[in-house]
Amino acid sequence: MKRKDFFQLIQPLTEKLYRFAYTLIPDDLQAEQLVIDGLNAYLLKEKKTISKKEIDLNSKKETQLIRRMIFKGILRYISEIGARRSLQLNEQMRLNIPKDFAPYYSLEPKVRLVMSLRYDSQFTVEEIEEIVQMPRFEVIEKLHNGRFLLLNDLNKVATL
Repeated sequence: MKRKDFFQLIQPLTEKLYRFAYTLIPDDLQAEQLVIDGLNAYLLKEKKTISKKEIDLNSKKETQLIRRMIFKGILRYISEIGARRSLQLNEQMRLNIPKDFAPYYSLEPKVRLVMSLRYDSQFTVEEIEEIVQMPRFEVIEKLHNGRFLLLNDLNKVATL
């Protein structure tokens, strides 16, 4: 696959990539850098796989399959880098957390990561396992705990 074809494939995914990065690090500049770093890591580590792929951009089904494969690959690198970076930027993030979403951003980064993949990107548990490199039980546990904590927070606000 040529570089031009690759960038043409990921162009429609950029908004989702930035939104995903922002769920990990609620800072525009840091989220943008996270997407760039994830994309660079994907291009470096998957270079052989990408160069071997021949794609017919006229075939809608083939384009969608390859786009989804690339999207999951880039998300894997963004999630790896973002989980570590969000821990490093914890203090800075507390200042930038959007007030309306404070309960969500108070969750640990890996919980936000899994919840974003499930509810925003609509991935299955199996796909999330593959992206975040976690066992199935851990993915399900993080989804359950995240929902539980958000509902508890919502109930506290409702009773006030």
